[in-house]
Amino acid sequence: MRIAISSGHGLYVRGASGSPVPPQCDEVDEARRIVERVAQYLDEAGVEVFIIHDNESKSVSENLDYLVDTHNELDRDLDVSVHLNCYDHSAHGTEVEYLTQEALASKVAKAMSAACGFTLRADQGARYRDDLKFLNQTDEPAILLECFFCDNTSDCNKYHDEFENLCRAIAESISGELIDEVPPEQPERPPEQPPIERPPSWRPPENIPLRDRPVLSRGDEGPDVTDLQTMLPLFPRGDIDGNFGPQTETAVRNYQTSRNLDADGICGEQTWRALYLDLPAAPPPPGALTVEQQKVIREMAADSNIARYSWEDRGVGPDGWIMGLALSFAQSFLKLKAGHPGMERVARANTHDADDVCQHYRDEFEALGMSNETGGPHVLLNIYGFLIGMAMRESSGEHCCGRDQSADNFDEDTCEAGMFQQSHNSFSCDSTLEPLMDEYLDGLSPGYLETFETGVVCNEADWDCYGNPDSRGYKFQQAAKELPAFSAEACAIGLRVLVPHWGPVKRKEVEIRRDAINLLKAVEAYVIESTPEDLEA
Repeated sequence: MRIAISSGHGLYVRGASGSPVPPQCDEVDEARRIVERVAQYLDEAGVEVFIIHDNESKSVSENLDYLVDTHNELDRDLDVSVHLNCYDHSAHGTEVEYLTQEALASKVAKAMSAACGFTLRADQGARYRDDLKFLNQTDEPAILLECFFCDNTSDCNKYHDEFENLCRAIAESISGELIDEVPPEQPERPPEQPPIERPPSWRPPENIPLRDRPVLSRGDEGPDVTDLQTMLPLFPRGDIDGNFGPQTETAVRNYQTSRNLDADGICGEQTWRALYLDLPAAPPPPGALTVEQQKVIREMAADSNIARYSWEDRGVGPDGWIMGLALSFAQSFLKLKAGHPGMERVARANTHDADDVCQHYRDEFEALGMSNETGGPHVLLNIYGFLIGMAMRESSGEHCCGRDQSADNFDEDTCEAGMFQQSHNSFSCDSTLEPLMDEYLDGLSPGYLETFETGVVCNEADWDCYGNPDSRGYKFQQAAKELPAFSAEACAIGLRVLVPHWGPVKRKEVEIRRDAINLLKAVEAYVIESTPEDLEA
């Protein structure tokens, strides 16, 4: 018997995290640990096993393609993918997802439940799924393990207490063999070296050779991260902590964009070299926000009344939805001031066309004192106020929202994607939309994914895109989910000419809230105050 077993997600495409729920299980880290130990038990049972971890992909779609392709390249009898579940801190238990292997899925789930005391979820632990790329596209029998909930304290404690029993149970239930011998544990990693002592006048290029700098990304910590934060020109000095979190990732992306580097948020040799050489900044793109501005705007949004509002049929939105749209508005506002053609289309006066949202919702806008009869930044602000409510109606504020699963007439151009459920065929309505997409795909405008994803849990089905991967429609689906600020601007442009594209908009189901407008007005005032360029023209 030959088994290929992979850990879900990847080194650079992180999965769920239990933080701040103790004892904080990270999906990628723990799935890799489980895979390695299960493989050792399988080896004891005489099973030939192939271990797969993705250390290359930089996007969700690349990660799914990598895992499926790597499994399919191997000569094996069974494919296994290991994941952890995550939901609302209270959900718990274990299950195994299947397309064709119901009996095996139930067998493995029951074994994990018995080994750790996990609640058995679904029907006898087996959950049928026909929307997962791993199960659909691997060409041998396959199962996907959701071992336990990484955001549930009880599950995490059981996992840590029964780790060996869990891994042995998985190996035995998959192989059908009893495993008496416990394989030797992997040797402990050598202890980390203590941080290098830095003299008071320390300057990184003079002390640490460039070749000794590691690749750094979110989740890393230590003296190299401290050095990186110190060297980034606009990183707030008071926030240097040696932890590569969302703020550091944003700062790296901004620095890379400012130096015309690939803006992937990962500090590799190219970025280190630019920092060592102290390369001068290229002219900033329209709409560029500093790290400090982004931090302040996120805080304003998180503390706003609209962040706590319970929307009809949707409830309170995730943190990332309101923080991300506040950042997107600030970026669009600066673009408008710089003469961006797409944002000028959004900010023009009411056209009085029935397909213009300003006309379609004219009474609702004016009831709140939000007239759009003359053009200007106030129209852009009003449209973003509308987008805040529209995002909750269309997707409950989830940037990764996939297509409407009830629709059967979809292809690469008609498939809806992202927070605003837009499809690429809408791009025929305005000539500024295709250049806007290229602007984001080329890294000229940040998509603020790290902000929009706060409080949002995305599954594999959400990230699936449809059609030819080389087509513009497929690329649109990816961009709408992975570059949410692009999705907001594309929807804003579309709303001015194509109201019927969105059913909830046409049916006037979108709420426009005064608290949303108040937040955006505060953001606009802050951007004007904190941006050195003259914004009065």
